[in-house]
Amino acid sequence: MMAGRLVFVVLIAAQLAGCGVKLVYNNMDRFARWNMSDYVDMNDEQRAYFDAEVGRLLYWHRTHQLPEYADLLETLPTTFSDGADLDEILWVSERMFAWYEQIEVRLVPIAVEMMLSLDDEQVADLPRRLERDNEELAEEEAGLSPAELEKRWQREFSDGFSRLVGRLTREQKTYLSQQSVHYIPQYALWADYRRRWQNDVLKLIRDGRDDEAAFAQAFGALVDARISVYYGDELTAVFKHNEGQYQEVTVWLLNSLTAGQREKLLVRIGELAESFRELRAEAPAQAPGGPDCLVRC
Repeated sequence: MMAGRLVFVVLIAAQLAGCGVKLVYNNMDRFARWNMSDYVDMNDEQRAYFDAEVGRLLYWHRTHQLPEYADLLETLPTTFSDGADLDEILWVSERMFAWYEQIEVRLVPIAVEMMLSLDDEQVADLPRRLERDNEELAEEEAGLSPAELEKRWQREFSDGFSRLVGRLTREQKTYLSQQSVHYIPQYALWADYRRRWQNDVLKLIRDGRDDEAAFAQAFGALVDARISVYYGDELTAVFKHNEGQYQEVTVWLLNSLTAGQREKLLVRIGELAESFRELRAEAPAQAPGGPDCLVRC
């Protein structure tokens, strides 16, 4: 499911980093291929299928979801005209999660086809590649003292927000410093959850590919069970706490904006919405073609 995060997250990451959203989006197929190459050295047939499916996914995303992103962005100035509250932030978060779920539904059949096509060498090498990714995730917070974790959280939040609204005020910086003490480290727990889920996926790949229909059903069940079964009580509680903190901090910061910061935010929102509209307008008349299966043909 790694490619799904690219489609959903890279656009916002590009905006926060100051990159051109259209430039990033128009190269999303390359990013997806690079992402997949971290886990599988694809053969020619797999690469042709993967490229075709990513092309079709991005065409659907460009023509269906990008206009919805723009619609939402264009409502925000009115929504937050009298300030922000938690219900409004939750509403935006729920819309974004629903979009991600729509992408995931389209990714699952692609993932199934790719997994069914793996040869023995690719399967044997997959655990090492997955664990390398897990270790890199856990290392994000490994060995950091509580003070270092607080500074890291404050820096990341401050950097991201300031790219949207400009330089933060002294009051805003002080508030973020005060709130940083409430952050609970989550990356080691997140890596452990991934290991538990990936171990069962790997077992399914090794032992369950003789029956293609049963494999697809079993993998779909594993995807559905990630949060309810594999997160565990501790990670669920930590995620809930950190998400709640993030939402409350966002509300406070939005309500603390100066006139100049608010104007800059409105300009950024408008620019992003316009970029999404332009990307939709640049879509070809038809979805790209190419092979639509690898194994289940």
